[in-house]
Amino acid sequence: MRKFATFVTLLFLSISALAQSSPQMVSEVHITTAKPGMTAQWESGRKQHSAFHAAQKDTWSILVWEILTGERTGAYMMSSPGHNWKDFDARDAFNKIDAPDVEKNMAPYTAGSAAAYYVFRDDLSQTKPPATPAKMRTSVSYTLIPEHLNDFIDAVKKINAAILKTNYPAKPSRWYVLANGGQAPTFVLITDRASWSDMEPPEKKLEDALKEAYGDSGPQVLDQLRHSCRSIVSEMSVFRADLSYMAK
Repeated sequence: MRKFATFVTLLFLSISALAQSSPQMVSEVHITTAKPGMTAQWESGRKQHSAFHAAQKDTWSILVWEILTGERTGAYMMSSPGHNWKDFDARDAFNKIDAPDVEKNMAPYTAGSAAAYYVFRDDLSQTKPPATPAKMRTSVSYTLIPEHLNDFIDAVKKINAAILKTNYPAKPSRWYVLANGGQAPTFVLITDRASWSDMEPPEKKLEDALKEAYGDSGPQVLDQLRHSCRSIVSEMSVFRADLSYMAK
């Protein structure tokens, strides 16, 4: 009985992580790695597959990012953002003609691929997804201790409020939560970067902004966020416009 109760609690927390306004804005994400020595062939196949989408007048964009740092260095992230869940039901007919082209142009050079779905958390984000992708971006994945989900969300909201109250010079950023395809609950913070020099932190520290907003207890908000996490993983990626398909 105790195991069942724990399962129900974790299930409720996972559902709570996705709770926000409806309909949800969903991104389909694929992480793909080219076979050793076949990066050029994979990229050529990706371009041919983008041409296939253009010939079909596909209305779904596919944004391709090359991961530059971390354990997934050299892998490609392919993301199709801005969908509602019901949109995937209407995608079946296109998928039937899409799959053979993937098998022809990309599969022979692909070592592995993993799919996942993420929901945009507009209630936690400072900015909305840009119409034109940034040149570069950092992503920080926070895999939470399930029992501390509410603590994490509360900390993010407090940080956002402090940023607004103190005019802290934060970069354009937005939050996503994993809906399916990995360890949950996991939140991802995406921050846009115009260049490598854009990685330079502002002179004013976030801890100082929190102290200005909440007094001496302000910096403890960051501890609340960190203590809610099982792991925190960061990556840098660069947008590959040459490999992407931008729907008209």
